[in-house]
Amino acid sequence: MLGFLKKEPSESELRAQEVVDQDTTPRKPFHEAIVPVIACGAGLFSDGYINNVIGSVTTVLALQYGDLYKNSNAKKYVGDIAFAGTVVGQLAFGWLADHWSRTNSLLVSTIILVVFTALAAGSYYKGDDIGMFNILAAWRFFVGIGIGGEYPAGSVGAAESTGELKSGKRNMFFILFTNSMIDWGFVIGAFVPYVVAAACHNGHYSTIWRTSLGVGVVFPIFLFVLRIFVKENEEFQKNSMRHAKTPYLLSLRFYGWRLFVVSLIWFIYDVSALIRA
Repeated sequence: MLGFLKKEPSESELRAQEVVDQDTTPRKPFHEAIVPVIACGAGLFSDGYINNVIGSVTTVLALQYGDLYKNSNAKKYVGDIAFAGTVVGQLAFGWLADHWSRTNSLLVSTIILVVFTALAAGSYYKGDDIGMFNILAAWRFFVGIGIGGEYPAGSVGAAESTGELKSGKRNMFFILFTNSMIDWGFVIGAFVPYVVAAACHNGHYSTIWRTSLGVGVVFPIFLFVLRIFVKENEEFQKNSMRHAKTPYLLSLRFYGWRLFVVSLIWFIYDVSALIRA
């Protein structure tokens, strides 16, 4: 009756309408929307490769140097020191990714990954083998920092970038270019040393382990070129924490239990990955 008896929409109806409006807004073409997801998330391939290839590297070092390597202090650290660097990288780049830039943090972490993986492959110390073992362990720590940057900057950036994809397929592509990338890295990290060893007829040990480590540079270089052209996603630009104070206590209050469960799952995963490596 002239609008006087018109029922006002409820709050739930308004929210539903907002969702509909968001889903009907024009989206980027698939080939444009998927590139940021790949660029941000696929760096975890390096995590799987570098953490798995070191198992073959330590085996070859033991064959090449015998008791000199087996009895060295570096043997205790070469295999797992990257995990310590990963924790440092996660904390440092977690802050940078929120308060500085997702894409710039990714570029920095990729540079670290490329530089120190190359240095690890070319480890040398004045012709001293023990010194070379220690240098290799040191470079591996910094490689871990680069890997750690992929988790807060890369994974979060990939999750935010999936907002440009069609609803219903976002989780599939997120998992495909993050979790699956790690597992493929494990596979390739075991396959490459096998191929190199076969090419060297199970000899030339230095060539085997240095080449196996050096191959780990190729994929991050490809990603670096791809990431140069990736722009900050709209969600980060709107909700950036550059000028906001982080409500840590409030976050723990609402998400503490879920954070604990997720952290526990990742802890179990990392321990199992370390055992395999």
